[in-house]
Amino acid sequence: MRVFASNFNQNQFLLCISRINMNFKTVLSNSDMIKTKIFLTISTALSLSACQLISPLMVDYNGVRRDVAHWINNHQLMSMQKKRSLVQLSKAQQKLKHFAEYDATEQMKVTQENQIALHCARIHITESKISQLQQQIYGSANVSIQQQYQRLAPKLKIDTTQIQCE
Repeated sequence: MRVFASNFNQNQFLLCISRINMNFKTVLSNSDMIKTKIFLTISTALSLSACQLISPLMVDYNGVRRDVAHWINNHQLMSMQKKRSLVQLSKAQQKLKHFAEYDATEQMKVTQENQIALHCARIHITESKISQLQQQIYGSANVSIQQQYQRLAPKLKIDTTQIQCE
């Protein structure tokens, strides 16, 4: 009878151990779920904050001077649309620096491009921000370049209803 009692205690012990093992696996799976939730939360937060890193990819800075592109991109609170408008304007305004060197057809093309870019920029951007961009592009020669452009540019009238801004 004593052997049976010790066998019984041993079986109870094994049963108890197996139950503890099952409970431990449940705790581990809950722990894994908590780790997964934490990982997903951190990943989501990082992906949302990574928008600043990705934003240069959403705005095509090709054709814009590096310092000007950096200046545009550093405006954290500016929308992508406003940044795109500044980039378009920047590309057009950069050509004004050498406006006197162009032939008449090229001057006409640059003038038209500049007027379209200014029109689109004024829809989304304030005049002060446009002036800041021009100051960034031309530096201390801003006034003289603008005056030279006003003097040499052909007088063009564009149909604003035909312009499709981005």
